[in-house]
Amino acid sequence: MSQDPAARPPQIRTVGELRESGHEQRSLRAEIRDNLVAMLAAGEDPWPGLHGFGATVIPQIERALLAGHDIVLLGERGQGKTRLLRSLVGLLDEWSPVIDGSELGEHPYEPITTESQRRAE
Repeated sequence: MSQDPAARPPQIRTVGELRESGHEQRSLRAEIRDNLVAMLAAGEDPWPGLHGFGATVIPQIERALLAGHDIVLLGERGQGKTRLLRSLVGLLDEWSPVIDGSELGEHPYEPITTESQRRAE
Protein backbone atom coordinates (compact mmCIF):
# COMPACT_ATOMS: atom_id res chain seq x y z
CA MET A 1 0.00 0.00 0.00
CA SER A 2 1.31 3.40 -0.90
CA GLN A 3 1.94 6.18 1.56
CA ASP A 4 0.74 8.88 -0.82
CA PRO A 5 -0.14 11.99 1.25
CA ALA A 6 -3.13 12.62 -1.05
CA ALA A 7 -4.53 9.22 -0.01
CA ARG A 8 -4.72 10.18 3.66
CA PRO A 9 -8.20 10.49 5.09
CA PRO A 10 -9.58 14.01 5.15
CA GLN A 11 -10.28 15.64 8.50
CA ILE A 12 -14.02 15.04 8.58
CA ARG A 13 -15.94 15.16 11.85
CA THR A 14 -19.62 14.86 10.86
CA VAL A 15 -21.77 12.87 8.43
CA GLY A 16 -22.70 16.17 6.77
CA GLU A 17 -19.04 16.97 6.12
CA LEU A 18 -18.56 13.46 4.76
CA ARG A 19 -21.47 13.93 2.33
CA GLU A 20 -20.14 17.36 1.30
CA SER A 21 -16.73 15.81 0.57
CA GLY A 22 -18.36 13.72 -2.16
CA HIS A 23 -17.61 10.40 -0.49
CA GLU A 24 -19.66 7.54 -1.90
CA GLN A 25 -20.08 4.30 -0.02
CA ARG A 26 -19.21 1.24 -2.11
CA SER A 27 -19.48 -2.44 -1.42
CA LEU A 28 -16.22 -4.30 -0.91
CA ARG A 29 -16.69 -6.03 -4.27
CA ALA A 30 -17.17 -2.69 -6.03
CA GLU A 31 -14.16 -1.18 -4.27
CA ILE A 32 -11.90 -4.07 -5.28
CA ARG A 33 -13.24 -4.08 -8.84
CA ASP A 34 -12.88 -0.31 -9.31
CA ASN A 35 -9.34 -0.29 -7.92
CA LEU A 36 -8.35 -3.30 -10.06
CA VAL A 37 -9.69 -1.58 -13.18
CA ALA A 38 -7.76 1.60 -12.31
CA MET A 39 -4.51 -0.31 -11.71
CA LEU A 40 -4.82 -2.29 -14.93
CA ALA A 41 -5.63 0.88 -16.90
CA ALA A 42 -2.57 2.60 -15.42
CA GLY A 43 -0.36 -0.36 -16.29
CA GLU A 44 0.39 -1.10 -12.63
CA ASP A 45 0.94 -4.62 -11.34
CA PRO A 46 -1.91 -5.44 -8.93
CA TRP A 47 -0.08 -8.59 -7.82
CA PRO A 48 3.40 -7.56 -6.63
CA GLY A 49 5.44 -10.48 -5.39
CA LEU A 50 3.39 -13.12 -7.20
CA HIS A 51 5.49 -14.91 -9.79
CA GLY A 52 4.70 -17.81 -12.06
CA PHE A 53 0.93 -17.33 -12.17
CA GLY A 54 0.71 -14.66 -14.89
CA ALA A 55 -0.52 -16.95 -17.64
CA THR A 56 -2.69 -19.26 -15.57
CA VAL A 57 -4.18 -18.19 -12.25
CA ILE A 58 -3.94 -14.38 -12.37
CA PRO A 59 -6.11 -13.90 -15.49
CA GLN A 60 -8.81 -16.09 -13.95
CA ILE A 61 -8.64 -14.22 -10.63
CA GLU A 62 -8.85 -10.88 -12.42
CA ARG A 63 -11.87 -11.98 -14.46
CA ALA A 64 -13.59 -13.25 -11.31
CA LEU A 65 -12.94 -9.97 -9.45
CA LEU A 66 -14.08 -7.87 -12.41
CA ALA A 67 -17.29 -9.91 -12.64
CA GLY A 68 -17.91 -9.72 -8.87
CA HIS A 69 -17.76 -13.48 -8.39
CA ASP A 70 -16.89 -15.33 -5.21
CA ILE A 71 -13.50 -17.05 -5.32
CA VAL A 72 -12.53 -20.39 -3.82
CA LEU A 73 -8.83 -21.20 -3.66
CA LEU A 74 -7.93 -24.87 -3.53
CA GLY A 75 -4.48 -26.39 -3.64
CA GLU A 76 -1.66 -28.10 -1.88
CA ARG A 77 0.49 -26.38 0.71
CA GLY A 78 2.97 -23.88 -0.64
CA GLN A 79 1.15 -23.06 -3.87
CA GLY A 80 0.59 -19.37 -3.12
CA LYS A 81 -3.01 -19.28 -1.88
CA THR A 82 -2.19 -17.17 1.18
CA ARG A 83 0.17 -14.90 -0.76
CA LEU A 84 -2.57 -14.28 -3.32
CA LEU A 85 -5.12 -13.45 -0.62
CA ARG A 86 -2.70 -11.12 1.12
CA SER A 87 -2.08 -9.28 -2.13
CA LEU A 88 -5.82 -8.51 -2.39
CA VAL A 89 -5.29 -5.90 0.35
CA GLY A 90 -3.52 -3.80 -2.28
CA LEU A 91 -6.86 -3.47 -4.09
CA LEU A 92 -8.59 -1.84 -1.11
CA ASP A 93 -8.89 1.91 -0.61
CA GLU A 94 -6.34 3.53 1.69
CA TRP A 95 -9.04 4.54 4.16
CA SER A 96 -12.72 4.11 4.83
CA PRO A 97 -14.79 6.25 7.19
CA VAL A 98 -16.06 4.65 10.38
CA ILE A 99 -18.13 6.00 13.24
CA ASP A 100 -15.78 7.11 16.01
CA GLY A 101 -16.08 4.78 18.99
CA SER A 102 -17.96 2.10 17.05
CA GLU A 103 -16.99 -1.40 18.13
CA LEU A 104 -17.97 -2.80 14.73
CA GLY A 105 -16.27 -0.17 12.57
CA GLU A 106 -19.60 0.89 11.09
CA HIS A 107 -19.86 3.17 8.08
CA PRO A 108 -21.52 6.51 8.93
CA TYR A 109 -24.04 6.14 6.08
CA GLU A 110 -25.31 2.78 7.40
CA PRO A 111 -24.90 2.50 11.17
CA ILE A 112 -25.96 -0.84 12.62
CA THR A 113 -26.08 -0.49 16.39
CA THR A 114 -28.37 1.88 18.27
CA GLU A 115 -25.38 3.71 19.76
CA SER A 116 -23.82 4.24 16.33
CA GLN A 117 -27.14 5.41 14.91
CA ARG A 118 -27.27 8.01 17.67
CA ARG A 119 -23.69 9.12 16.99
CA ALA A 120 -24.25 9.36 13.23
CA GLU A 121 -27.20 11.75 13.57
